Amino acid sequence: MKLYIYDHCPFCVRARMIFGLKNIDVEQIFLMEDDKATPTKMIGRKMLPILQKEDGSYLPESLDIVHYVEQLAEPKIIQSEVSPEINRWYQAVSETVYKLVVPRFTQAEFPELSTKEARAAYVEREEKAFGDLNMLLKETHTLIVELEPHMDALDIWLEKRTNSYNIDDIMIFPLLRSLSIVNDIPFSTVILNYMKDIAEITGVSLLFDQAK
Repeated sequence: MKLYIYDHCPFCVRARMIFGLKNIDVEQIFLMEDDKATPTKMIGRKMLPILQKEDGSYLPESLDIVHYVEQLAEPKIIQSEVSPEINRWYQAVSETVYKLVVPRFTQAEFPELSTKEARAAYVEREEKAFGDLNMLLKETHTLIVELEPHMDALDIWLEKRTNSYNIDDIMIFPLLRSLSIVNDIPFSTVILNYMKDIAEITGVSLLFDQAK
């Protein structure tokens, strides 16, 4: 199997995670941000992640990939829907997280941004979605303050949980991994240890070395 991804993409991280959690081999292929032809040929539009299954067919959508890989082998990890508490947390934090991380993603070193053309295409796409990225950078302190109560809530949730990894982690970790590119976020010890544990298990590295 082959998994076509962007390194920065939280949705791609979801797909990468399930392979790591289940210890299933997959070839990871990073496409360039300005490569519209390859994904369009596969699924009719520019969107990642895309899984090429063993029969050669293509499967898009991160959670569809997660559920497909889940049924390939034991043990079963994704045995329920996202918990209501984590679903509310995800909905509450997503906009703030993206406002913090996207401007930094455009300046970071990722395989998919390794040419001028690819980086320019990515910047153009994100400016259409978020507006002036430099202005967002200037709002960093305000955005971190907005995020803090939600991080506190996550800290409490992680301390209370007793079950093993499941679909909730597929939702939580990609956002936390994205936030690791932001300087001055006060990750608690509980959250930081959680991030490091998931990163080690899944092979999806954190972004602290590129933090701005």
